[in-house]
Amino acid sequence: LDRPDILEEDIRLMKKAGMNCATLGVFSWSVYEPREGEFHFKWLTDIMDKLYANGIYTILATPSGARPAWLDMKYPEAMRVDSRGMRAHHGVRHNHCMSSPIFREKVRTIDTELIKAASAHPGLIMWHISNEFGGECYCPLCVKRFQSYLADKFDNDIEKLNSAWWTTFWSHRYNSFDQIEPPFEGGEYSIMGLNLEWKRFTTWNTTDFMKSEIALLKTATPQIPVTTNFMQTYEGLDYRVMARELDVISWDSYPFLHNDYESLADTMTENSFEHAIMRSMKKNSPFMLMESAPGLVNWHPYNKLKRPGIHKLFSYNAIACGSDTVQYFQWRKGRGSFEQYHGAVVDHLGTNDTRIFKEVAALGSELAGLSEITGTLIRSKVALLFDWDNMWAIDDVKALGQESKKYPETCMSVYKELTKLGVDVDVIASDEPLDDYDAVVAPMLYMLRDGAAESLAAFVKRG
Repeated sequence: LDRPDILEEDIRLMKKAGMNCATLGVFSWSVYEPREGEFHFKWLTDIMDKLYANGIYTILATPSGARPAWLDMKYPEAMRVDSRGMRAHHGVRHNHCMSSPIFREKVRTIDTELIKAASAHPGLIMWHISNEFGGECYCPLCVKRFQSYLADKFDNDIEKLNSAWWTTFWSHRYNSFDQIEPPFEGGEYSIMGLNLEWKRFTTWNTTDFMKSEIALLKTATPQIPVTTNFMQTYEGLDYRVMARELDVISWDSYPFLHNDYESLADTMTENSFEHAIMRSMKKNSPFMLMESAPGLVNWHPYNKLKRPGIHKLFSYNAIACGSDTVQYFQWRKGRGSFEQYHGAVVDHLGTNDTRIFKEVAALGSELAGLSEITGTLIRSKVALLFDWDNMWAIDDVKALGQESKKYPETCMSVYKELTKLGVDVDVIASDEPLDDYDAVVAPMLYMLRDGAAESLAAFVKRG
């Protein structure tokens, strides 16, 4: 903001690169509200004005993914408690309690002010909720909420829970729901049902928080779609539960390219598998490649620049798998801090005279000529069943090879073999209808969700 000349140059270069959309405000809370109750949004709407005047639309994020320091200093209960019972300090991202009433209140306040400032802007085409949700909290508020969640799930019948969890083993039965704690480190983590329900609860609680943001936005702008960015097969949350609340599925793709343990074909096929998971969450609309690195990332063990031509291959892979966008994090490399060296369209050099910029611009020009495929869908006749809670159950069960269960890898290997035969594959939940498929593959289906057995039996009966 102290360099308007750079902002002006950014827009010139965005047009040169074929960009027609920019995401703003993801981590802007401390600039929107530098002190409690003091709001500044004119800089945001000025940028939106300039983008729109140059044919570039805005995806506007709510800033709840990272809190300002003043909030944590005044309201420490907004910060998470870890599995050892220790309250976190201010810092990093998503270090907040989803159950905290004060945190939810402050998010509602900043979202309300953001809506007032920018929701009527003609350049706004989508809301982006927070950023890369993740993590869990063991604070007293979350413990109490977990107990209420369990009581509701088991019809307020503690014996129903005891029976389902087999708690008489090791004399672990409960007399009431308020005796149940999450699987604290140094506490109770030997009951498989408890561990599984804690992960389901974390998804439920995160989704409930996300829904509170969505409801506010939809009340003000029912015509503007909402999304949030998922992270591959991230183990902490069941994305399919969250997907029900979103208008569009988007995700952040950062494959480990140019490694020394697999071929490029294998790396790209694994990325296709993750695309298929995202695509299959909403089969009747394209997904969005929300983040990708045009050059390199900064957090892999070895951060290698994409070789010439690989970015184009990677981008067309996303489109072929059902994406309607190719987007980047980030536009311009930062001057400092944690992601100073994360790849960007504009390097620290600050010009368009780099191989990466030229490749992005060439791709942008090509994509402009493919507008006729916008909105097209993939109709697969083969389904592969992949469940988050099945993954959690397999990881937790004391059986098989403790270090070699590899459920996601096994599903991916089956997917690879099918793609070698030229077969498109949807990756869906085990309890989804199977009427549209000619073949179903169910690797390592250890746990049957409600409805899964019936769905599979109906498929087999259909022949």
